[in-house]
Amino acid sequence: MHFLKNPLFIPKFRYSLIFMCKILKIVFLIIFLVGCNNSLLIEDKFTLTLDISGVLEEDTYLVKREFGKWVNIDSSNIKTGIIKMGGSINEPEFYYLKFGKTYIGIFLEAGDIVFKANVDSLDKNYISGSKSNEELNLFQASILSITNDLDDLYKQYSIIIKSDNKDSIKYIIDLIDNKDQERLDATLGYVYKNNKSIVSAYLAMSNNYYLDLHEIDSITNNFDYSIKESKYVKSLAERVDKLKVVSIGSAYIDFTMDDTSGNSVQLSSLVGSNYLLIDFWASWCGPCRRENPNIVSVYKDYHRKGFDILGISLDTDKQKWIDAIAKDGLNWMHVSDLNGWNNKAGKLYAVNAIPHSIILNNEGVIIAKNLNGDELREKVAELLD
Repeated sequence: MHFLKNPLFIPKFRYSLIFMCKILKIVFLIIFLVGCNNSLLIEDKFTLTLDISGVLEEDTYLVKREFGKWVNIDSSNIKTGIIKMGGSINEPEFYYLKFGKTYIGIFLEAGDIVFKANVDSLDKNYISGSKSNEELNLFQASILSITNDLDDLYKQYSIIIKSDNKDSIKYIIDLIDNKDQERLDATLGYVYKNNKSIVSAYLAMSNNYYLDLHEIDSITNNFDYSIKESKYVKSLAERVDKLKVVSIGSAYIDFTMDDTSGNSVQLSSLVGSNYLLIDFWASWCGPCRRENPNIVSVYKDYHRKGFDILGISLDTDKQKWIDAIAKDGLNWMHVSDLNGWNNKAGKLYAVNAIPHSIILNNEGVIIAKNLNGDELREKVAELLD
């Protein structure tokens, strides 16, 4: 965070008229800057007019995501023609229009905004009245070739994953990872360059899952003072604070959770004798399940040398959790509170994407995070060979 230097220091000499004018200019500048910053917090109104061609099958909802849950802002049961919606807003913010199972993202801000679309092609809409939405559209157009390539790769993946050809699956996953990194690099380049834009802050926040503590901290500090109090920048700053508590070099945070038989397991009871991998995963998580064979292999090779694992599931269905453990051959301790993304340990360790892993040494200090594939094996070998 940036702080203004103390403007109240007054030297002990007679002020000249010129000096006094300079002081007044500084005071007015400070008032202006503070006013600009506080303007983000002033509640205003927006109206959203939907001009729909054709007949909708279901009611329309205006919603947004808050703390991992959908929040309803407004709704309408009108199925065609003009639909009016509205609400309060204190800064540009990303919302969704929900048409049945279809979600259309839209950046709203104070003022009158119009959304025009045909029911047969809601994604091919025209939106006017929101400069923030126009900015987001321009950015998305700038990386359209990358996102189109990603879409094609995911389609190929959906076909290849049905086969048992591990080499082909690994090949397509590597292509997806490389292309997604290209998308992320382009996004972060835009974010750093446009540091006065709330759209940039939104893009940073929506991609924070890919970033480590250093990267998020750097991005957050790069934002201009004028948007430091915006929702998205404040969320990034909060993310930094949470990650610092569980950064490499920090001591573990203890918790108690039930195993598959309903018995309580305390993390501290597993810390001390061996290196411990804490693995956050879920039965429904494809990347987690694909990583499991690698973890099983490392465990078989190094368990007797002093390597243990604690699996923490973000499942909500106990039977699916237990079945996945058996199917993947995960023969180590497992716990879960079956609260999904609200998992208590997940909250303590700032987990917002899985797979997510932490390695503790025998003193309970975090020495590595999020090592997968060969990186995990190399790290464990370094510690125990």
